[in-house]
Amino acid sequence: VLHTMTTTTTTLERRRRRRRRAHRARSFASSLAMALACARASEARATVVRQVAVASRDGFKLGFGSCNKPWQDMSLWEDVADEAPDAFAWLGDAVYADIRTKTRDGHRGREYRGEAFHEAAFHQVKEYEPYARLRATSDVIGTWDDHDYGYNNVGKDWAHKDFAKRAFLDFLDEPIDSERRTRDGGVYDAVDYVNPDGRRVRVVLLDLRWDMEEGDDAREGTLMSEAQWSWLRDVLSSEPRADLTAIGSSIQVLEAGYLMLQGIARFSEPARMVAEGLESWTRTPSQQRRLMDTITASNASVVFMSGDVHHGQIAVEPPGCFLPYKTMDATASGFTHTPFREAPEPLATFFKYANPLYYRSWILPAYDRFTDINYGELNVNWKTDVVELSIKTTGRRTMLKESAGLAELTRDPSLSEEDYDLTHCHPVLSMSFERRRTRVLLFFAWCLCIYVSYIVVPLASAYALGASIRRKAKKD
Repeated sequence: VLHTMTTTTTTLERRRRRRRRAHRARSFASSLAMALACARASEARATVVRQVAVASRDGFKLGFGSCNKPWQDMSLWEDVADEAPDAFAWLGDAVYADIRTKTRDGHRGREYRGEAFHEAAFHQVKEYEPYARLRATSDVIGTWDDHDYGYNNVGKDWAHKDFAKRAFLDFLDEPIDSERRTRDGGVYDAVDYVNPDGRRVRVVLLDLRWDMEEGDDAREGTLMSEAQWSWLRDVLSSEPRADLTAIGSSIQVLEAGYLMLQGIARFSEPARMVAEGLESWTRTPSQQRRLMDTITASNASVVFMSGDVHHGQIAVEPPGCFLPYKTMDATASGFTHTPFREAPEPLATFFKYANPLYYRSWILPAYDRFTDINYGELNVNWKTDVVELSIKTTGRRTMLKESAGLAELTRDPSLSEEDYDLTHCHPVLSMSFERRRTRVLLFFAWCLCIYVSYIVVPLASAYALGASIRRKAKKD
């Protein structure tokens, strides 16, 4: 009996061990299948990046820009078309579907002009001859910002967003069966430009309007949906890996210009409106940090392009401030207009001659600004592996320029997490409120001195000339 019981127990134990082994094998097989499925899904996601062949083995040229009012002078497009870039990227506000209004009692506001006006504006730009010439020779891609989305600073709750999406993608000649048209989301996109030797530039265009939610005193706003964050993570790591990734953002990535105006907002209504309305990633620090962390985790070599602010600028920060390598954000904004060109006459004419072309960082932190109409260029020299960002104006003149070797856009192995300290990098973020207010007041005083000199000097010269003529007449 004991022998029989022992034999039975042993048999049961063997069966249990076999069942456990079988269960572990099934679990392993299931996990392996899931891992393979995830790998296949990841691979499938990687292959959705559209590829465009570039003929040149030596380099790649990408034009970019933003803020274009089709009812104003669009002649700068002649220079953009003459550049003959391999591709061109819109960074927002290809048209303005809203206009400024003023009531009888003097209150200023904005008004959406309607879907017919919105669509007609896109057609007007598309049919403009220099822009049509660019479309014929370059691959035109793009994302939008608030005004071609439909209304100033509007986000996810915009009532006309579905119409705007269709009209914008029609403007870009997006295929009818494109994922951008069929997915339940925004117009974010990625394109690979590949030369005959396989050298690859990946252009990633973010959508910061479709799911954007403004923050308040209690919480920080959001710029992108979780679906877009997931897409961005996949695209940055997608195989084959890109030699360089250019991320297009419709708002500035590094600059914090709104902080400079907060100090005088209580004394000036225009300053208050700009301080409250000027958008940038620095307004949402956790979103900005998430962007940088996503890029860092992907090991992608990234430069930024941005628009929105109606001036040209190239922001540069060293390794350890935002990314573990040199960080560059080139802002090209104002194809047709700047605040000075839109001033009422005769101020607009006066500013044309009197306003400085540059606001240097020593007078207005944080980075040098070019104040007239402009567009941007990204040039990659495959012979030297050098990346150059530039801001250009009429006559294809380069007004701002910054370059970096591809080796400078890779992770600095000497940096650790403890080495990241943004407050000791960004000039504006490191300033106190009082110091920012003082600096912006000094800036306006500096501008006033320049403007006054353009009035006083000619008057004084005319007076001196007249006095000289009168003295000579008396002698005669």
